[in-house]
Amino acid sequence: MTGGMFIDVAAVRIGDYLSRTPDLKGRRGASAWLSHTSHRTGLPDWLATATAHLRTRPEVNPEAGEADGLIPLRIPAGPADGPGGGAAEEVARTVVDALRRRLPGVWLRANWAAADSYLAAYRVMHDPGTGTGLEAFPPLPDLPVLATCARCRVDPAVATIDIHEEQNVPVCADCEARYTDRYRQPGLWHEHVPVGAETDLLRALSLTPRQVVQHFTELAALGGEDGDRNHLATVYIDGNGLGALFDHVARHGDGDLKARVSARVSAATRAALVEATRVVLGSSRAVPVIPHLVGGDDVLVSVVADRAWRFVTTYLEAFADQMRGIDGPAGLLPDGQQVTASAGLVFAHAKFPFRRSVELAEVLLKKAKRDHKGRDAAVGWLDVTRDGEQPPRHRATWTTQELAALGPALAALATVPPSGRAVCERLIDPGRPALSTARLREQARRLDRSDVLDPFLTHGGPATVADALCLVRWWR
Repeated sequence: MTGGMFIDVAAVRIGDYLSRTPDLKGRRGASAWLSHTSHRTGLPDWLATATAHLRTRPEVNPEAGEADGLIPLRIPAGPADGPGGGAAEEVARTVVDALRRRLPGVWLRANWAAADSYLAAYRVMHDPGTGTGLEAFPPLPDLPVLATCARCRVDPAVATIDIHEEQNVPVCADCEARYTDRYRQPGLWHEHVPVGAETDLLRALSLTPRQVVQHFTELAALGGEDGDRNHLATVYIDGNGLGALFDHVARHGDGDLKARVSARVSAATRAALVEATRVVLGSSRAVPVIPHLVGGDDVLVSVVADRAWRFVTTYLEAFADQMRGIDGPAGLLPDGQQVTASAGLVFAHAKFPFRRSVELAEVLLKKAKRDHKGRDAAVGWLDVTRDGEQPPRHRATWTTQELAALGPALAALATVPPSGRAVCERLIDPGRPALSTARLREQARRLDRSDVLDPFLTHGGPATVADALCLVRWWR
């Protein structure tokens, strides 16, 4: 592809946007619209309609990766692409306005740059010092003159609609889009199932929309008989070092390589999601995973609590395996390290606010990346019911290698009754590690179960035992 003016229009802070409504129906509708808006199948026709009145018309940029909420564009080189990028700004504003009419509550960002290739433009666009762009904020919440939307309680109600069994519900413009056509089943739209992360997942597993749940409480109820079946896990996953990887690719000067790598990362993300879901699906009567966002190397899902650890470890291993399959310089980071992903994992009651679960999962994801410098696949986790909304100060983030090495010990610890594990917790004093170690070893001797605590003590002392006692609650 020759050069030109490259424009990326994208939804940002998507987790906040999806969690704007309190129920699964609203989130499913928002996810479906984001997927539908940015899917390459219908994007050219939508773009042609949205920009038909412009003198300079853009085309879809095939060099960019595919992600929910991303619309990559290109204006072929020509007189309209002056130094000021006036044509690019006009196109960007037009597309942003068209998206705003469809998704009034989403936060949008557009960046553009002229270059000989998308790879070169991408580096300029997303450099805070050199990039040019605009941000389109959703309307700020204010004291409304009109009645407030009955769903999100954020914006004024502008219409009344029927939402399944509820009649004449006053809703804002954004919720009207969410709850019209697409909320009952993944992607359902007048009996036709269009694109969407959840729909794609069902197709990959040869399942049907009838095998999905309608409420988070139904998803939690898919838990095992040995649990209380009222907890869910929110999982936020992101690739490690992808920015460094693309910089590494850029130095090779192959413009087409960026497109190939972007496509491979997107494919690796989707393949890992399918594999992880397949592993936890088992003989379940319904799908135990609901993807809210699948974009590039980002994934946000809800999972039945007692299958979340299997989902996360399987996903991270499958993603790394997929990335190892890339030949040449694109398969490794600049320092020769493998490309991996990390995760933030939050366990909470099914009625715990989804918005807060997403926020906590994002914080834990960032901590896992920071703790391991983005080099190793790692997981940060929190059990809100047990820990509250802040993890204990001693809580570490564990790599997938640690989880695999300590897996047999975790399985052994899971056989100890909850009362026995509670005794072990009371023996731990974070400020006195030597005394805590002695107490725990004595407890293991009394139980004649050295296999339960010794591996954790050897690995990291009583702090690791404390982590394991929390982790094991949902370890299956």
